[in-house]
Amino acid sequence: MNPTFRVDVAIIGGGIAGLWLLARLRRRGYSALLIESDQLGAGQTLAAQGIIHGGAKYGLRGYAGPTADAVAGMPALWRRCLNGEEEIDLRDATLLADHQYLWATRAPTSRLTAFFASKLMRGHVEKLAEGAMEASDYPPVLRHPDFQGAVYRLDEPILDVASVLNVLAGHCQDAIVRSHGLAILKADGNLTLCHPERLQLVVRPSVTVFTAGAGNTGLPWATLQLRPLHMVMARGVHLPGAFYAHCVGAGDVPRLTVTSHYDAHGRLIWYLGGGLAEEGVRRDRREQIRAARRELHALLPWVDWNLVEFATFTIQRAEAYQRRGGRPATTGVFRDGRVIAAWPTKLALAPLLAEQIEAMLPTLGIKPKLHPVDLGPLAEWPRPGIGVYPWDREDLEWS
Repeated sequence: MNPTFRVDVAIIGGGIAGLWLLARLRRRGYSALLIESDQLGAGQTLAAQGIIHGGAKYGLRGYAGPTADAVAGMPALWRRCLNGEEEIDLRDATLLADHQYLWATRAPTSRLTAFFASKLMRGHVEKLAEGAMEASDYPPVLRHPDFQGAVYRLDEPILDVASVLNVLAGHCQDAIVRSHGLAILKADGNLTLCHPERLQLVVRPSVTVFTAGAGNTGLPWATLQLRPLHMVMARGVHLPGAFYAHCVGAGDVPRLTVTSHYDAHGRLIWYLGGGLAEEGVRRDRREQIRAARRELHALLPWVDWNLVEFATFTIQRAEAYQRRGGRPATTGVFRDGRVIAAWPTKLALAPLLAEQIEAMLPTLGIKPKLHPVDLGPLAEWPRPGIGVYPWDREDLEWS
């Protein structure tokens, strides 16, 4: 007989959604176990730009809408976590930037779009004064005499995502295990964990929650959709310092979104998303790099982009299915009996997703325990490590 282990909640998938849910449930007194088949954050999570969105970019068409409403309170919540003022304590996580910028070019349509977004997100957006004397408030790359656009400061912090995963996993290391391949969910609700160096372990959860992103497959009542991105990375000593900003065009998606990171060798990386990444799915690697060079030269012509290296990779954003394939307005949480499938949609919404899932548990007769469950049977079970960032992948081709 294989050993059997009982828990209130088994979580399948160790990205930001699964780890946040695990930490929340454990803090509330539930017995919970997270099962990961690869490395923590290895899918969408470590491919995220680390932005805790407050909704500004979703107001680019002149109306806020449900997506902006859903994320409006997220920066304040995450800041409280970073200050140790919430039950999920992220004081040991790394804050890359306290805020980012919304930047409009001199084009009238770009300025008008940024103006509407700033008015809709009142309290989250501050317009910086224009002119040579005031340019010291601008990010360094925009403090150039040839820059003639407008700049807004956004209340949107940017986090080092791996550090967040490390903190969340550290809180619950004894309740995180690695299964060789996906854990098998049987008709009786049991899960079987497999590893070539261990006896199989049967987990009997009261509820199973799938937070595996694209791995939430085989659940016909909770259909997912995949929206691809073709992300671009730039590196080199000629990059003009760290930069965190959305460049506004005429559409409802930022023309370009830039965040800055450091690779495993300490080299500065500009990570490029937004419209460039969405439109780039129709381009191959070489075409996407050429498009990135053209865009950067058009927006920041005073930088010598010929001396900068570029690489690209594609990522599939897994989300709850939408009838016309559009962006979901908020989180996606679906239940069939005692199985839940969930997608946070955005990194910033992971706390909201965990709150929504926890609210379901009492309706299923599951209540917190006064005393923690003995996790002894898991003491020798293998644990997953933290995955690597896209720019540290060994299979990348830089040019």
